[in-house]
Amino acid sequence: MGTVTKLAATPSPMDLWPIPGDAPDLRTIVQDQATTITAQMALLDAYQSWLNTKQTPSPATATGTSTGTTSITLASVANGPIVNNSVVTGTGVPTTPAVTVISQQSGTWGGNGTYTLSAATTLTGVALTFTPGGGAMPWPTPTDSNTLNTIQQQQTAILRSQTALLQQYQDLLNTSLTPAPPTGP
Repeated sequence: MGTVTKLAATPSPMDLWPIPGDAPDLRTIVQDQATTITAQMALLDAYQSWLNTKQTPSPATATGTSTGTTSITLASVANGPIVNNSVVTGTGVPTTPAVTVISQQSGTWGGNGTYTLSAATTLTGVALTFTPGGGAMPWPTPTDSNTLNTIQQQQTAILRSQTALLQQYQDLLNTSLTPAPPTGP
């Protein structure tokens, strides 16, 4: 029968890592990776800022006519769509409290048609501005899906890299706290 080799119960000094001389190298690695994480975080912030900008629709404009009720008929809608909770401003529109769009009664979604406002108005062909303030946002549009998917994939890859780097930092910190092995017999 063969000889059974018994493994040592304690590791030899060569089995432990890092050795005391590795501390400067570890510090350099951590600093380089911290720089990388900072750059990746800046990229994520830029993506999020861009998304926030795209998610906020610009104010729409239209010409409105109403007859003393909360219903208003809009024509020549531009920069739309007009969304619920948009604040309505223009000559003859009360400002206190602000008049908002409650719903659309008829017409093209977010475009020309009849809407319900939060207050009665009497207007004849008045230029109006509709500033979004909530409600169902018109973004993203169906054609944005490929762009959004690409951005999401890039953000996910960056987050995964950051998570892996943070785990490596933690491992390095835990390992570097391992006491040096005793020397001598």
